Amino acid sequence: MKTDEIHGLIDDLTAPFGSVLTRLWLVGPGDICASCLMLAECPDQRRCLHLTLSLGTSARLDGPFRRFPIGARQVGRVASERTPFVARDHLPSLGLADPSWLAGHAVQSFAAFPLAVAEELLGVLALFSHWRLDPRDVRSLAASARLLAEALAERTEPSHASTPLRSLAAIQREAIERVLAHTGGRVSGPRGAAAILGLKSTTLHSRMRKLGVKRRPRD
Repeated sequence: MKTDEIHGLIDDLTAPFGSVLTRLWLVGPGDICASCLMLAECPDQRRCLHLTLSLGTSARLDGPFRRFPIGARQVGRVASERTPFVARDHLPSLGLADPSWLAGHAVQSFAAFPLAVAEELLGVLALFSHWRLDPRDVRSLAASARLLAEALAERTEPSHASTPLRSLAAIQREAIERVLAHTGGRVSGPRGAAAILGLKSTTLHSRMRKLGVKRRPRD
């Protein structure tokens, strides 16, 4: 897995939503249990969430949230329940970050999404935003998280270890093309590709232009 490719894709996916800080945790073995600040909350020390990427106001991977037990606190519950978590109110009381940091960066929302393919849990993607994310924003981010999970899953398949890695943009392009084929090239409307992917039609059009996706003529 190439960190710079993951960095670029996650930045592309979250920057349009006012991200102040975006973080990626991936599932890994329990490796620092003795010194982990959340040891008392850990139900299974065999594996946990490892902070792998931090973009925005901090690139640190060694802070107090470098590990999350699966099932503990909001991020850990997103992993165990495979359900997104979104908070727009009372953020300082949720223990997600230092209250002074939240205030200093005018954070209005926190959102976390599970990264999973089929039955396999890969990790959690989360962001702090200076926007008050609305339901449509959340659907768009959830769709982006699904694309990211697919890209991550492909990169961890043993059968791909000795073959050249496709770019993450290619994987994202393929996912959009599959949905467009399903909709007969329709982008907008309740049965269009944008609705299926949870994106605004303008956002999908912009992403298609960036990725070189051409819409097939409808029958």
